[in-house]
Amino acid sequence: MLAWLKRTKTTADSLLGLAPVAGGCVLVCLQRSAGAVRLPACEFVAATPGSQVEVLRQRVEALGLQGQPVNLLLSAADYQLLLVERPDVPPAELRAAVRWRIRELVNAPLDSLVVDAFALPDDAYRGRTPMAYCAVLARARMQALAEWVAGAGLRLHSIDIAEMALRNLGLLTVSEGQNLAVLKLNARDGLICVQHGRDLYMARRIEHGLDNRGADSAQLALEIQRSLDYFESQLGKGAVARLLVLPVPAVGEQLLAELGRQLSVRLTRLALDELFAGSPLLELPADQQALFLPALGAALRQEQAEAAAPRQAPRRSQQAATLHLEAS
Repeated sequence: MLAWLKRTKTTADSLLGLAPVAGGCVLVCLQRSAGAVRLPACEFVAATPGSQVEVLRQRVEALGLQGQPVNLLLSAADYQLLLVERPDVPPAELRAAVRWRIRELVNAPLDSLVVDAFALPDDAYRGRTPMAYCAVLARARMQALAEWVAGAGLRLHSIDIAEMALRNLGLLTVSEGQNLAVLKLNARDGLICVQHGRDLYMARRIEHGLDNRGADSAQLALEIQRSLDYFESQLGKGAVARLLVLPVPAVGEQLLAELGRQLSVRLTRLALDELFAGSPLLELPADQQALFLPALGAALRQEQAEAAAPRQAPRRSQQAATLHLEAS
């Protein structure tokens, strides 16, 4: 079995973010040096399903990235994220304990699934019931993704989910002691996550996006406000201080204005031009920049020296991988 969650005592100076998207995949190279973050390469690799391995391999070679570590971001269709009551077990045993707790919540045999979990902070839900998020991925899909990455000449360092990628993007602008919500909108749906510092407290899929947000974005605003109200009333961390909206094509400024008139929270946008001055990403049109954000969030993953002791994962091959649900 390939463990998803692993904490180590090293911090990577360079990490790739890779995310499958419609028509191919996006690849981001992120480098850290002396506290600064650079994006020297951002590529959309167009490919049909049958040519993805070879086409990605060619681009990896052209960019000189062979053998580089990559954090692979799962698509929303690849996994299921469940909020469950946290078993009263030591952290090292959480994954195994949660695995048995969800057997009535999934539609496939447990043996065919890879399961991992991370605990919500102890003060979530006002300390009433300890909770945990549990991610579920088909074992066959995980192996196929690992083979794709290996065939492209990259080293599969970890696997991530969208909720953690958004949390990583939020860390670029997070303010000490404040609750921050991060919003990513797609054409017909979206994702909103709320964090306090490095800790993720809430992740919720929303049913409205750019194309079905309603007149003056009223339906979208209502769903966002309900999410913010739920966080304030149930999670016990007070109100959300700021909503960070990830860049969206075409309607960005209009959307911010519409939401700003209806939401009881301060809105800001993720200013890529301020964070990554000189990056090739900024040379792309706005709609293409938005395409890279999930992979960028994956590439921003860090492993901190203060993290808990690493858990060793049994190896199925030389391309052993981990799914990193909590960028510690």
